[in-house]
Amino acid sequence: MKTLKKLISLLLCPLLLLPFCGSAAKPAETAPADTEPTMKVDPKTPVSDGKTLKILCVTSSFGLNTTELLYDIAKDQGAEDVIIARLYYSGCKLAQHVEFAKTNAPEYEYTKNSDGQWVKLKQITLLYGLQDEDWDIIFMQQGAHHAGMVQTYKDYIDQLMVYLNANKTNPDARFIWNMTWAFQHDNDSATFMEQYKGDQMTMYNMILDTTKEKVVPRTDFAAIIPSGTAVQNARTSYFGDTLTKDTLHLNNLGRIIAGYTTWCTLTGKTLEEINLPPVNSYDLKEPVILTDADKAVIIEAVNNAMANPWEVTPSSYPEKPQ
Repeated sequence: MKTLKKLISLLLCPLLLLPFCGSAAKPAETAPADTEPTMKVDPKTPVSDGKTLKILCVTSSFGLNTTELLYDIAKDQGAEDVIIARLYYSGCKLAQHVEFAKTNAPEYEYTKNSDGQWVKLKQITLLYGLQDEDWDIIFMQQGAHHAGMVQTYKDYIDQLMVYLNANKTNPDARFIWNMTWAFQHDNDSATFMEQYKGDQMTMYNMILDTTKEKVVPRTDFAAIIPSGTAVQNARTSYFGDTLTKDTLHLNNLGRIIAGYTTWCTLTGKTLEEINLPPVNSYDLKEPVILTDADKAVIIEAVNNAMANPWEVTPSSYPEKPQ
């Protein structure tokens, strides 16, 4: 059935690109300007029921970091049917996703996990990934360097939404936004130095402000993942500013934090217990083995991010237990 569906999609490809033709798309309906910002999922209507999770990420590398361990985390929390896939292009901004959609460009690396192992395909189109499964959730974000730069958003979310809504195979699929993290304090990239003044908290606050302006007022996102706040919370613990592998991308400990934050956002659940076995991802071979103290820090950082997504909550664990 999936093979037949993809064949039909290829035959109809020119028609599927029509949403970008003609007059500009009507902007998505937005909430009133004075709406109180919120990123909490309504517990009556969670994005996931906690048993089934079928999520497609349209993303850059920070989305890979956020979802790299999500399969293991979902299983740890009792999910039974889990499929996670990512359409990835390095450093991809919203504008680039829109361009790839317009041209049906085979520029993505497509990784998919339905049994605990990632399968990778290269030179894949957005359309292919979008129609590979009847996704329940579609995840997106701005490229990490540009997440706090409001001028880079323009109407690209509107344009991407038009394409995704026109071509998704599940009419009830819901959209979520990933609010990414600030770079490590010693990052020396030109963007960090010039746009964020080489200051981690400046970058963090600019990401928050841009998310409030460009994402929160929209009515077409079911949830916003406060992964950046969860990471910043954990940085105030004895973990310190050591959650990346290269001052940008999360290491496995950081990925665990972002993954549990995603899970709690989708389900509306509070994180109570972590029974995650030793895990490692395909590009970080050293497995993470969490101590009880580590688990306490992660649970606190995630739950505080869910309760207070717009500000850093200092950790109760500034010193590592002896």
